[in-house]
Amino acid sequence: MKLVIVFLSLILSSQILCASEIESSKSESELKKMIGRMLLVGFPDEKIDINSTIIKQIQKYDLGGVILFDRFYSDRSKTKNISSPKQLQELTSKLKTFSNKPLLISIDQEGGKVARLKPKYGFIEIPSAKNITFLDLNDTKEVYKVQAKMLNRNGINCNFAPVVDLAVNPKNKVIVGLERSYGNSSDTVTKYAKIVIKSQKDAGIKSVLKHFPGHGSSLADSHKGFVDVSETWSEIELEPYQKLIDSQEVEMIMTAHVFNAQLDKKYPATLSYKTNTKLLRQKMGYEGVIISDDLQMQAISKHYTLKQTVTLAINSGVDILLFGNQLANQDIDELVDVIYKEIKKGNISYDRIKESNKRIELLHLKPNITYKPIDFTDKRIAMTKGYIKQHYGLDVKNIEIEPKIILLHWTAVMDFEKCFKRLKSEKLYSDRSDISSAGALNVSAHFLVKRDGTIYQLMPDNWMARHVIGLNYSSIGIENIGGENNAKEDLTLEQVKANIALVKYLKAKYPNIEYLIGHHEYRGMEKNKLWLELDAGYRTQKADPGDKFMQNVRDKVKYLKLKDTNE
Repeated sequence: MKLVIVFLSLILSSQILCASEIESSKSESELKKMIGRMLLVGFPDEKIDINSTIIKQIQKYDLGGVILFDRFYSDRSKTKNISSPKQLQELTSKLKTFSNKPLLISIDQEGGKVARLKPKYGFIEIPSAKNITFLDLNDTKEVYKVQAKMLNRNGINCNFAPVVDLAVNPKNKVIVGLERSYGNSSDTVTKYAKIVIKSQKDAGIKSVLKHFPGHGSSLADSHKGFVDVSETWSEIELEPYQKLIDSQEVEMIMTAHVFNAQLDKKYPATLSYKTNTKLLRQKMGYEGVIISDDLQMQAISKHYTLKQTVTLAINSGVDILLFGNQLANQDIDELVDVIYKEIKKGNISYDRIKESNKRIELLHLKPNITYKPIDFTDKRIAMTKGYIKQHYGLDVKNIEIEPKIILLHWTAVMDFEKCFKRLKSEKLYSDRSDISSAGALNVSAHFLVKRDGTIYQLMPDNWMARHVIGLNYSSIGIENIGGENNAKEDLTLEQVKANIALVKYLKAKYPNIEYLIGHHEYRGMEKNKLWLELDAGYRTQKADPGDKFMQNVRDKVKYLKLKDTNE
């Protein structure tokens, strides 16, 4: 009997061990794919197929992206990834086809001397940043529009441009000497950067600002070794970044491999927590993706081991690690394994990996949004606080909300500019007698969608807007131009698609969002814990945005499991 028990015990232990090993293996595989999403790498092929090494790596690790070069750094006569438009289109098409997740297909296409798409291969010539400034502004817009369309046509969806380094040091070789800067004025640089960003956004290209916190004052080239800007750098070099961040136009920023003792007395910017997290994120308010410059540049590789480099970079706040495989060859299996082991040892926190993966997910999910802010001065903020106190009984320090609801509307006014004008004002219009007794704070919304599906963001999506009775303190409002005479269900297919994209993006950004409802459904929430309205007599009847519109949107986001008023 004892023998049987021992035998059964051994079988049970073996089963438990196998289950544990399977679970461990699964966890390791998932974590390595999360690491893979944080990698953007170069590869040596002009043509690829399902058996190519880069495709196997993309599929094994869900790599975040690739970077394409026309020539090998060590042999300029040899083609690497780009030889003609037809060849490039075939290459990028296969990269997208074989990838299981959205893939950044990136390039350095600034114009002038830094251009991977050269006229001699059959591409359109683009002037350098310096020469662009001699053109009429309308001509500049046309040049960058043409470049963006060229990138899109050839399958590129991420361009490491614009350069926003200020030309503050005439002796600088890598930025000023190569005509990569728009000038030494932050206003000028910001103006041209906005043109590049808009052109690329309109063509579906993600822009990468570079090289933070400023490379224009350097004397050396970080490709070749250590670069110290401690004595030459000044805070003015941060101004273009701050202006562009404030305008909500920035999705990706590249760090520079410069050492700047004014910011960090120990580490270069790419590896510096003080620079990337304390300065860029916390002080300057940047929420997007941070990507490193090529970590194989000798400014990094000469001074740090691979383990030190990746650990310091990730812990500093870098979300995507760039290994261009131009200056050296980095084995991807080894790279993933090094990062994996550092996570398992506790030298890199799992929370940092999750944080970066979320930013990367949002980068891909975020629809094309144009920022068109309404008036939100201290006065409007104070009025909003007063509204919260009056209607919800809450005495708040700020007007930030924790979004739990996405609420869709129509405007009933068919003209976009008229709608924007009505939302822009701080004070409620005199013709709104139906709700004027509830306060002078003007109505507003977080997003406004045109008939053609163009999305405009009017205010921060985590600030409270007055757009629905009882639920403002937990809801994000999306207005759609339409609903003629406040009755006709005339919202367009393009608006349906835009709202679907916004719902997906907002749910990913705010995982605690639980509900998706139409304005006409809001009273079904009166018994919900999210309902806060204190005035029992303050109610209105709504028809927007219509049952058909809500059904069309809900059908495409079922997998998000968002509740309606019946749940």
